[in-house]
Order: sequence, then structure tokens, then C-alpha cells
Amino acid sequence: MRDRHQAVVERTSGGALVVEVRGELDIGTVLRWTTLIEAAICELPEPHLLVLDLMALEFLSAQGVRGLFAAIECCRDRGTAGCLIVNPGSVADRVVRMAGLADRVRVFPNRLTAIAACQPVEMRWLPG
Repeated sequence: MRDRHQAVVERTSGGALVVEVRGELDIGTVLRWTTLIEAAICELPEPHLLVLDLMALEFLSAQGVRGLFAAIECCRDRGTAGCLIVNPGSVADRVVRMAGLADRVRVFPNRLTAIAACQPVEMRWLPG
């Protein structure tokens, strides 16, 4: 059984870095999650896209939203695109939208859609 707070970091063949954020993202865990995300970005060779998968997230606070935005900004500073995956209608989806994060970051309902839509044109493997 996996720890519900265990991070899952995966690099796709198309140059996307997927970080599955699990458990809670709040004032008590935001530093751990943002540090993990930033370390993954720095350690891996030039991802073209950071995908933060929030599908397994159980709780998201305002501090957590700020941490997510900071991670996306860190990517932008390095020339890397970033997006979020949230389950439509979930608590995380509502918090992301109410906090205005959805106005600043692209939000998708699943990984396949996110990766296909955000890849540079020369790397796309799906029509679109």
C-alpha cells in the first residue's frame, strides 16, 4: 500500500514531468511539496512541461494554492510550461477556480489531454 502523502514523480518520453500531489496540500505540507516539485524540476534535464496532477489530493488550502502557483512560476522562470490536472467538480477543482489559479494556469481533466495540449507543436504526437 502506498503512503497517501508519498509523491509520485514521472518523466514522460515527450519531455513532460508529472508530479502527482497526494494527501493534503496545506500550511503544514506546502513547503515539503513545493521543495519536492522544485527539486524535480532542477534535477531533471529540461522538461518542456510540468504537470501537477491533483487527482489524488484530499485537501487544498489557500496556502497550498499559493504553493502551486509558486511552483508554476518557478517553471515559467526556467522557460517551462506548467499546468494542473483536477477532477472536474472536486474540492480541489473548486478551490483552484475560486482562488483564481485557473485564470493563471491551464487546468485539464486528465494527463493525456494536458500533455497533448501543452507540448510544443514539434513534439505533439496527437493531432490538434
